[in-house]
Amino acid sequence: MAALVGYYVSEIAMGSDQKKTIEKADIERYFKAAGFRLPADAAFTLVNAKNAGYLDSAGAGKYSLNPVGYNLVVHRMGNRDNNATQVENARKRRTKHHAQQPKKTVKAKR
Repeated sequence: MAALVGYYVSEIAMGSDQKKTIEKADIERYFKAAGFRLPADAAFTLVNAKNAGYLDSAGAGKYSLNPVGYNLVVHRMGNRDNNATQVENARKRRTKHHAQQPKKTVKAKR
């Protein structure tokens, strides 16, 4: 969720809400706006996201979204319909691949 907040403020937010870094107050503000449960310590949420590799430290309690966090939000958390389509396509490829495999025959023992 911290990566999602970082993505929102850097890529989607307009006007004075748009910025390159996020901090504790942003986590609290945007978690509330989204109806998401507030963490016990928003600052630690940012540290956890940094340690997970989604954010980079920008000094003084501020963090910026890095390419790993960006890709998480855009490609892994993206449109659920698109994700469902991708999963279904992968299933079809696997099924098609298995159907094309020659069947192994087992010789009977005499």
